[in-house]
This record gives sequence, structure tokens and C-alpha cells, in this order.
Amino acid sequence: MDTTRRNLALGGFALLGASALSGRAWADAPAAIRGVLVQDSGGACRVTLAMDRQAQARTFFLSSPDRFVIDVANAQLALPRGLSGEGPGAGVVRRYRYAPRPDGVSRLVLDLEAPASLVRQDLGGRRNPEISFDIAPNAPLVATPRQETTGRGSRRRTIVIDPGHGGRDPGAIGVTGVREKDVVLDAALQLREALESRGRYQVLLTRDADRYVEHADRVQFARRQHADLFISIHADSNANREAAGASVYTLSERGAARAQGMIESQNWDVDLGDAPRSGVVGDILVDLTQRETTNRSAQFAQTVIPQLGEVAPLLRNTHRNAGYFVLLAPDVPAVLIETGFLSNVADERRLSRPRERQAMAAAMAQAVDTYFTGPVLHARA
Repeated sequence: MDTTRRNLALGGFALLGASALSGRAWADAPAAIRGVLVQDSGGACRVTLAMDRQAQARTFFLSSPDRFVIDVANAQLALPRGLSGEGPGAGVVRRYRYAPRPDGVSRLVLDLEAPASLVRQDLGGRRNPEISFDIAPNAPLVATPRQETTGRGSRRRTIVIDPGHGGRDPGAIGVTGVREKDVVLDAALQLREALESRGRYQVLLTRDADRYVEHADRVQFARRQHADLFISIHADSNANREAAGASVYTLSERGAARAQGMIESQNWDVDLGDAPRSGVVGDILVDLTQRETTNRSAQFAQTVIPQLGEVAPLLRNTHRNAGYFVLLAPDVPAVLIETGFLSNVADERRLSRPRERQAMAAAMAQAVDTYFTGPVLHARA
């Protein structure tokens, strides 16, 4: 996540509007907009509205000057007082502001640097009612060339690869003695080589030898590096010897609650820009950041699964959720990839072959390219 290009706004204002929105949304009590997040998102600008419940929304573009407008039916900003109703943007968005209207819709207006298009929208649901949109310029913006660096806000993306287990912890042990810690270390080294050969990434490993690294240290390492993506590589085991195939885990709802506890107990500092870090405002913005991180993790999971499916068998219900410690960082998109089951004879044989591990690493690298290449590839239904 590009913290140098992220801005968060909180403020209080009256009901806003546009009349074309219909139906039942007008009959209910107004939904509350609890926060607005504007940030870079892999070539696009993502705008997220934190809602207290599901609401109807529509968007449209205006020209001369270029603007992107979000109208939310029967909603009102319900945030701490004393904060302004406008702020700086990110990417193609120059700034954003609230434009009150008299007819009962909340309106957010984003002033654009150039003509743009909507490349993704998520109108939320009952369990996660936040609304978000990705917009991207129709043509490349003219900008002063930037020197390539290796941190956030640069063109190079920082990828942290985490080979599971290691040292005193062998992980799963296969039918013929293949050890998880060895398989996943080689796969991680292959992935690093594949990514570094592209010249577009800074690639770091939590371990590059047979040593044990505490879970907390793996997460802290990724956060200190301001990683754009964290990939933890494992090989599974199951009492059912028939279980086989690769799977991908992202953070579950219970894990998200656990992460909230870790933020407090481990004193994890979450970058909120210029916004307050304490009280209800800080809590709302941390929650928004965490949700966005979880969304990005899920997007990468959905990108890597079909790539893995080209080179390896997949477990049914391939995208799974869990509260694993290495997925808890609130500001680093993270996945845990189970490359297969060492408890299964066929999977163990597959994972013991260097060529098969290289093929899986190549598939992961291709997924990383796809994830970061363009905003359309970040879209989800």
C-alpha cells in the first residue's frame, strides 16, 4: 500500500444528493458514512467509503473540468466534528470534496488531473457495507520522471517472501521423508529469482537458509520493509491421505479481530497520514485500512489461483480463510500459499521435484505481475 499517496478524510456535514436514485433506500433511516479513504491502488486511485450499513450508490464523470462524482442514496456523513470536508487526492485525483445538495443524497466530488474511467466498483453487502471504486486515467499523465527506489511510493514494488518453518521446525514431513521446510525454502528461492529477473521488484525473504524465524518477526519484517505484498509459502499435511492440491489462504473475519488485538498488544503503528491516531477517528481509519488490506489480499488470491491451476492440482474451494499469524499485518496485503499436501503420495512426489517447484514459482511470479500491472486486473465482481 502506497502510504505516501494515501489520504484519509473525516468530517461532518449535512445530507447531500442526486434525485436519480430510487426505491427503498429513501424510505429507510439514513445510512452513516463514517470515513473516506483515497489512495493509490496499483495504477489506479481507489476511493473507499466506510458505511455503517449497506446503501445504494451511483457514479458518473463530468468534464471541463474533469471530475468523478459518487452519490450515495439516503446517507449522511456522521463523523467527528472539526475536520474539513475536503482534502488532497492521490494518483489521477487532485483533491476531493463534499458538495451538499438539497435533495437527500450524499455526494462526494473528486477533481481529476485528466480524463479517467471507472475500472472497478464494489458496492458492499450486509456483512461488509463499505463502498469502493477504482478510477484510472484514460491516458498516461505527464509527470516528472522519478528515480527508481525500493520503498513505498516508488515504481518498484517490495515483495516479501516467507518460506514457512525452518531450523528446529521441519513442518510437515511426507510419506517418504520430504520435509516442508526444505520444499518451501527452495520454492521461495525460485520465486525470488523469477521476480528479480524482471527488474521491477525489490524481493526480500524472511529466511534464505535453514533457520527458524518467529512468526511475529516475519510479520514485523514485512511491515518494516513497507511491503506491497507478503507471500508465505507452505506445504500442508492431513490425516486424510487423499487430500491433495494447492490452496491459498487470506485473513478470516476472526483473524481480523485477532489482528485488532495485535495492533494494541504489539504497539503496531498504522500509518494514517495526518489523521488522528487515537479515539474513535483513529479506530475508524485503522479499520478502513485493515479492510482495504484484506480486500487486496483477496484480490491477489483470486489472481494467483488460476495461475497455480495451470501447473499444479488445486484443492477444492481453493481460496480459504484463516487467522494465521503471518496474515495479521493490518497494512500489508498477505496470502499463505499451501503448495500441496506432503501427506499425499502424489503431491509429495510432485513437490519433491525441482522442476515442479520451479513451475509453481513461475506461476506465482506471473500472478504478481498481473496483480501490479494494471487497475483492470484488480477488478472484482
